[in-house]
Amino acid sequence: MKKIVFALLLCMLSLSAFCQSPVTSGSTPIEWQVKKTDNPVKGGGPVHKAPAKLPTPPDATLSENILTFLDSHAEYTLYIIDEDGEEVYETLIPENTSTITLPSYLSGEFELQLVTGVWCFFDYIEL
Repeated sequence: MKKIVFALLLCMLSLSAFCQSPVTSGSTPIEWQVKKTDNPVKGGGPVHKAPAKLPTPPDATLSENILTFLDSHAEYTLYIIDEDGEEVYETLIPENTSTITLPSYLSGEFELQLVTGVWCFFDYIEL
């Protein structure tokens, strides 16, 4: 009986590796960090006191200037911040939107921010 349970558990773990969210070829997964902030553009900082549960960041990838969400998500405001800390782009991302086209005129390194309420998910990207 123990062997059967162990074998079933091993099969489930093996299958779960194949059921992960797909990443499109040529795209880069976004590795979100989280911070709590009142204003993400002007001095939002890291979370100093950990809340009971941090919000879950969305699964997303970036391919050139296409941001793709791999699962359902909340409504976000997207900010793109340049190396000088200046906001160069802002847009609303409705709930469960699957793709967003970032401006093609932007080139270089940027901070990508997704803000919902007081939570900001961010990562550094190159466009």
